[in-house]
Amino acid sequence: MLNAENVNKSYNSGKKIALKDFSIHVPTGSIYGLLGPKGAGKTSFIRIINQITQPDSGNITIDGVPLNPAHIRDIGYMPEERGLYKNMSIGDQLLYFGELKGMSKNDALTEAKKWFDLLHIDHWWKKKLSELSKGMAQKIQFVVTVLHRPKLLILDEPFSGFVPVNANLIKDQILRLKQEGTTIILSTHRM
Repeated sequence: MLNAENVNKSYNSGKKIALKDFSIHVPTGSIYGLLGPKGAGKTSFIRIINQITQPDSGNITIDGVPLNPAHIRDIGYMPEERGLYKNMSIGDQLLYFGELKGMSKNDALTEAKKWFDLLHIDHWWKKKLSELSKGMAQKIQFVVTVLHRPKLLILDEPFSGFVPVNANLIKDQILRLKQEGTTIILSTHRM
Protein backbone atom coordinates (compact mmCIF):
# COMPACT_ATOMS: atom_id res chain seq x y z
CA MET A 1 0.00 0.00 0.00
CA LEU A 2 2.59 2.58 1.13
CA ASN A 3 6.25 2.46 0.18
CA ALA A 4 8.87 5.02 1.05
CA GLU A 5 12.46 4.69 -0.09
CA ASN A 6 15.39 6.78 1.12
CA VAL A 7 13.26 9.72 2.23
CA ASN A 8 15.17 12.71 3.57
CA LYS A 9 13.78 15.80 5.24
CA SER A 10 15.57 18.59 7.04
CA TYR A 11 14.63 22.00 8.39
CA ASN A 12 16.48 25.26 9.06
CA SER A 13 18.56 25.06 5.87
CA GLY A 14 19.67 21.52 6.65
CA LYS A 15 20.65 22.16 10.28
CA LYS A 16 17.84 20.02 11.74
CA ILE A 17 17.59 16.55 10.17
CA ALA A 18 14.15 15.00 10.65
CA LEU A 19 14.49 12.01 8.31
CA LYS A 20 17.67 10.48 6.91
CA ASP A 21 17.39 7.74 4.27
CA PHE A 22 14.08 6.64 5.82
CA SER A 23 12.49 3.62 4.13
CA ILE A 24 9.30 1.77 5.04
CA HIS A 25 6.93 -0.76 3.47
CA VAL A 26 3.37 -0.83 4.83
CA PRO A 27 1.38 -3.77 3.43
CA THR A 28 -2.21 -3.30 2.28
CA GLY A 29 -4.75 -4.06 5.00
CA SER A 30 -2.23 -4.02 7.84
CA ILE A 31 -1.96 -2.12 11.08
CA TYR A 32 1.53 -0.67 11.18
CA GLY A 33 3.16 1.17 14.04
CA LEU A 34 5.50 4.13 13.77
CA LEU A 35 7.15 3.96 17.18
CA GLY A 36 9.82 6.33 18.39
CA PRO A 37 10.54 9.11 20.84
CA LYS A 38 9.40 12.65 20.24
CA GLY A 39 11.65 14.24 17.64
CA ALA A 40 12.34 10.94 15.84
CA GLY A 41 10.70 12.14 12.60
CA LYS A 42 7.32 10.40 12.83
CA THR A 43 5.27 13.55 12.35
CA SER A 44 7.60 14.83 9.61
CA PHE A 45 6.97 11.61 7.66
CA ILE A 46 3.22 11.81 8.25
CA ARG A 47 3.16 15.41 7.01
CA ILE A 48 4.99 14.32 3.86
CA ILE A 49 2.44 11.55 3.20
CA ASN A 50 -0.36 14.11 3.65
CA GLN A 51 1.49 16.52 1.35
CA ILE A 52 1.63 19.23 3.98
CA THR A 53 5.38 19.33 3.39
CA GLN A 54 7.58 17.80 0.70
CA PRO A 55 10.59 15.52 1.19
CA ASP A 56 14.01 16.89 0.29
CA SER A 57 14.63 13.63 -1.58
CA GLY A 58 13.41 10.06 -1.80
CA ASN A 59 10.44 8.26 -3.32
CA ILE A 60 6.98 7.57 -1.89
CA THR A 61 4.27 5.53 -3.60
CA ILE A 62 0.73 4.56 -2.67
CA ASP A 63 -0.52 1.43 -4.42
CA GLY A 64 2.50 1.68 -6.72
CA VAL A 65 1.67 5.22 -7.86
CA PRO A 66 4.01 8.12 -6.96
CA LEU A 67 2.52 10.24 -4.18
CA ASN A 68 0.41 13.01 -5.73
CA PRO A 69 -2.48 15.37 -4.82
CA ALA A 70 -5.12 12.82 -5.92
CA HIS A 71 -4.08 10.59 -3.01
CA ILE A 72 -5.40 13.10 -0.45
CA ARG A 73 -8.94 11.72 -0.89
CA ASP A 74 -7.68 8.23 -0.03
CA ILE A 75 -6.03 9.29 3.23
CA GLY A 76 -7.58 9.91 6.63
CA TYR A 77 -5.30 11.71 9.07
CA MET A 78 -5.97 12.36 12.74
CA PRO A 79 -3.16 14.59 14.03
CA GLU A 80 -2.02 14.58 17.63
CA GLU A 81 -3.04 18.22 17.88
CA ARG A 82 -6.72 18.02 16.97
CA GLY A 83 -8.16 20.59 14.61
CA LEU A 84 -11.92 20.99 14.83
CA TYR A 85 -13.98 24.15 15.16
CA LYS A 86 -15.02 24.72 18.78
CA ASN A 87 -18.15 26.82 18.08
CA MET A 88 -19.53 25.01 15.04
CA SER A 89 -22.14 22.28 15.53
CA ILE A 90 -20.73 18.78 15.34
CA GLY A 91 -23.16 17.78 12.59
CA ASP A 92 -22.20 20.75 10.43
CA GLN A 93 -18.50 19.98 10.93
CA LEU A 94 -18.94 16.39 9.82
CA LEU A 95 -20.76 17.44 6.67
CA TYR A 96 -18.17 20.15 5.97
CA PHE A 97 -15.16 17.85 6.37
CA GLY A 98 -16.88 15.09 4.40
CA GLU A 99 -17.44 17.46 1.50
CA LEU A 100 -13.79 18.61 1.70
CA LYS A 101 -12.82 14.97 1.12
CA GLY A 102 -15.06 14.76 -1.95
CA MET A 103 -18.23 13.29 -0.45
CA SER A 104 -21.67 14.51 -1.37
CA LYS A 105 -23.65 16.05 1.49
CA ASN A 106 -26.03 13.06 1.48
CA ASP A 107 -23.17 10.52 1.57
CA ALA A 108 -21.50 12.43 4.41
CA LEU A 109 -24.79 12.51 6.32
CA THR A 110 -25.37 8.76 5.83
CA GLU A 111 -21.84 7.86 6.95
CA ALA A 112 -21.95 10.25 9.90
CA LYS A 113 -25.18 8.69 11.15
CA LYS A 114 -23.63 5.20 10.92
CA TRP A 115 -20.63 6.32 12.98
CA PHE A 116 -22.81 8.12 15.51
CA ASP A 117 -24.77 4.89 16.03
CA LEU A 118 -21.59 2.78 16.30
CA LEU A 119 -20.06 5.11 18.89
CA HIS A 120 -23.32 5.75 20.76
CA ILE A 121 -23.19 9.53 20.21
CA ASP A 122 -26.32 10.09 18.12
CA HIS A 123 -27.57 12.82 20.49
CA TRP A 124 -24.48 15.01 19.88
CA TRP A 125 -25.38 16.21 16.35
CA LYS A 126 -26.38 19.77 17.32
CA LYS A 127 -23.87 20.21 20.14
CA LYS A 128 -20.82 22.40 19.74
CA LEU A 129 -17.37 20.96 20.28
CA SER A 130 -16.84 23.44 23.14
CA GLU A 131 -19.64 21.65 25.04
CA LEU A 132 -17.79 18.31 25.02
CA SER A 133 -15.05 16.88 27.20
CA LYS A 134 -11.65 16.18 25.63
CA GLY A 135 -12.45 12.47 25.27
CA MET A 136 -15.82 13.18 23.68
CA ALA A 137 -14.17 15.61 21.26
CA GLN A 138 -11.66 12.87 20.42
CA LYS A 139 -14.53 10.65 19.27
CA ILE A 140 -15.71 13.39 16.92
CA GLN A 141 -12.18 13.87 15.56
CA PHE A 142 -12.03 10.12 14.90
CA VAL A 143 -15.34 10.20 13.01
CA VAL A 144 -14.15 13.19 10.93
CA THR A 145 -11.00 11.21 10.06
CA VAL A 146 -12.77 8.02 8.92
CA LEU A 147 -15.98 9.53 7.51
CA HIS A 148 -14.88 9.37 3.86
CA ARG A 149 -13.76 5.72 4.17
CA PRO A 150 -10.06 6.27 3.52
CA LYS A 151 -7.88 3.49 2.13
CA LEU A 152 -5.01 4.69 4.31
CA LEU A 153 -5.75 5.80 7.87
CA ILE A 154 -3.03 7.61 9.84
CA LEU A 155 -3.63 8.10 13.55
CA ASP A 156 -1.08 10.17 15.49
CA GLU A 157 -1.29 9.35 19.22
CA PRO A 158 -4.85 8.04 18.70
CA PHE A 159 -5.61 7.13 22.31
CA SER A 160 -4.42 10.38 23.87
CA GLY A 161 -7.19 11.85 26.01
CA PHE A 162 -9.38 8.73 26.07
CA VAL A 163 -10.55 7.00 29.23
CA PRO A 164 -10.07 3.20 29.00
CA VAL A 165 -13.69 2.50 27.97
CA ASN A 166 -13.51 4.92 25.02
CA ALA A 167 -10.00 3.76 24.10
CA ASN A 168 -11.36 0.22 23.80
CA LEU A 169 -14.33 1.42 21.75
CA ILE A 170 -12.01 3.20 19.29
CA LYS A 171 -9.61 0.23 19.27
CA ASP A 172 -12.51 -2.04 18.28
CA GLN A 173 -13.43 0.32 15.42
CA ILE A 174 -9.81 0.41 14.24
CA LEU A 175 -9.77 -3.40 14.14
CA ARG A 176 -13.09 -3.42 12.27
CA LEU A 177 -11.71 -0.97 9.68
CA LYS A 178 -8.66 -3.21 9.23
CA GLN A 179 -10.94 -6.21 8.63
CA GLU A 180 -12.71 -4.16 5.96
CA GLY A 181 -9.37 -3.60 4.18
CA THR A 182 -8.23 -0.22 5.49
CA THR A 183 -4.47 0.14 5.92
CA ILE A 184 -3.73 1.80 9.26
CA ILE A 185 -0.63 3.55 10.57
CA LEU A 186 -0.50 4.27 14.30
CA SER A 187 2.13 6.78 15.37
CA THR A 188 3.14 6.95 19.02
CA HIS A 189 6.06 7.46 21.35
CA ARG A 190 4.57 5.01 23.87
CA MET A 191 4.29 1.24 23.60
